[in-house]
Amino acid sequence: MTEDRTLFGDGRYPDAGPLAILARLAFGASALAIPAAVYLPSFPLHFARSHYIEHFAAYYVAALWGLAALPRVRLRHIAAGYAVFATVVEALHLPGGARLSDLVRNWTADAGGLAAAIAPVVFERFRRRFQPPAA
Repeated sequence: MTEDRTLFGDGRYPDAGPLAILARLAFGASALAIPAAVYLPSFPLHFARSHYIEHFAAYYVAALWGLAALPRVRLRHIAAGYAVFATVVEALHLPGGARLSDLVRNWTADAGGLAAAIAPVVFERFRRRFQPPAA
């Protein structure tokens, strides 16, 4: 398959294309922003009244950037990596005396954001299996 630098083309997008580099940079930034938001004493950015919505949105956006930055990594590996990441981030609150029930609710919001980002990809792949063969 030839390289195709157009945004919505059918060819393979080059690994060093500007959108691929942007996706990797945003993926790295989101991977750093989540622990920063969790562990900095007074993180300045609060965009929702519910911190569960913030957890959901953070993992939703991070998962989207992960999907864009790692196109050849299996979807289940990306999902498992984010699930482990969310588990570790929340579990590190336990030594500080956090209540387990609060952490489970936070983790559930994290998992919800991850599932919301990955579900359309899963369903699109499922639907593609039912398309008539190309002639």
